[in-house]
Amino acid sequence: MLIQTLPDTMTRLAQMGDAAVFEPVGDNPQQERRRVPYQSHSLEECITNVSTPTGKRKILKTMVTTACERNCYYCPFRAGRSKTKRVTFGPDELASGFDTLQRAGQVEGMFLSSGIIKGSVTTQDKIIDTVEIIRDRYNYQGYIHLKIMPGAEYDQL
Repeated sequence: MLIQTLPDTMTRLAQMGDAAVFEPVGDNPQQERRRVPYQSHSLEECITNVSTPTGKRKILKTMVTTACERNCYYCPFRAGRSKTKRVTFGPDELASGFDTLQRAGQVEGMFLSSGIIKGSVTTQDKIIDTVEIIRDRYNYQGYIHLKIMPGAEYDQL
C-alpha cells in the first residue's frame, strides 16, 4: 500500500517562492532566477522587502494558485507551460499561513496574486475571501496589496 502525505501550508508557501519571483512588487525589478534542480525550498524565497510610506517592510509575496486556465504567451503561469509547479491554496489555509508568519514576526504585510481558475470572477472572489479572513478573523490591519484579475467585476473592486 502506498501512502502519500500532503505538504503542510508552510512547505507549500515555500514552493511558491519560485513562482512569486515572476510577480514584480515594489521597487524590486522583475528577474528570473535559476534554481539548481531538486534544491530545497525556503520560505525566504517568497518574502521580499518593499518600500512603503512608513519605511521598508518584509512582505509575503504569494499566490492563491499557480495554475491558470488561460494561455497568455507572456505569462509564466499560462496553461501551456507544463514545467510550472502548480500549487493551490484555499482562502482559509492561505490566511492562516499568513497569520502564522505575521505573528512570528517574519512578515509585515502581503502581496497576493493568482492564476485564473474557473474564471476571473471566481478567482477574484478567492483573493477577496482570503483578505477578509485575514482582516476579520485574524484582526490584521496592516499592509496588503491585492492584484485585480483581468475580467473582475466592478463590484469586486
